[in-house]
Amino acid sequence: MADGAGGHEQPQEVVWLHREGLSLVRAWREHLGVSREELGRRLGSSPAAVAQFEARHARPRAAMLKKIATALGLENWELLREPPQSGAER
Repeated sequence: MADGAGGHEQPQEVVWLHREGLSLVRAWREHLGVSREELGRRLGSSPAAVAQFEARHARPRAAMLKKIATALGLENWELLREPPQSGAER
């Protein structure tokens, strides 16, 4: 697939948006041109709930990431998983 949804690669736009501070969920949503309202509708949720789980600090559970991936048409839900935070500074 051109957007990398079927593999483990992410489109350059998603990588760039993530580097600019967006969560991977929001970066993918914006890359795919889906509004918060539309994603909320697809999930049976509100736009405010979408904003909560796409916040940069949010860590949605795997089950929610799978739902979001399905709603966005992504085959690999792990594309939405944020990398672990680097170790604590000493």
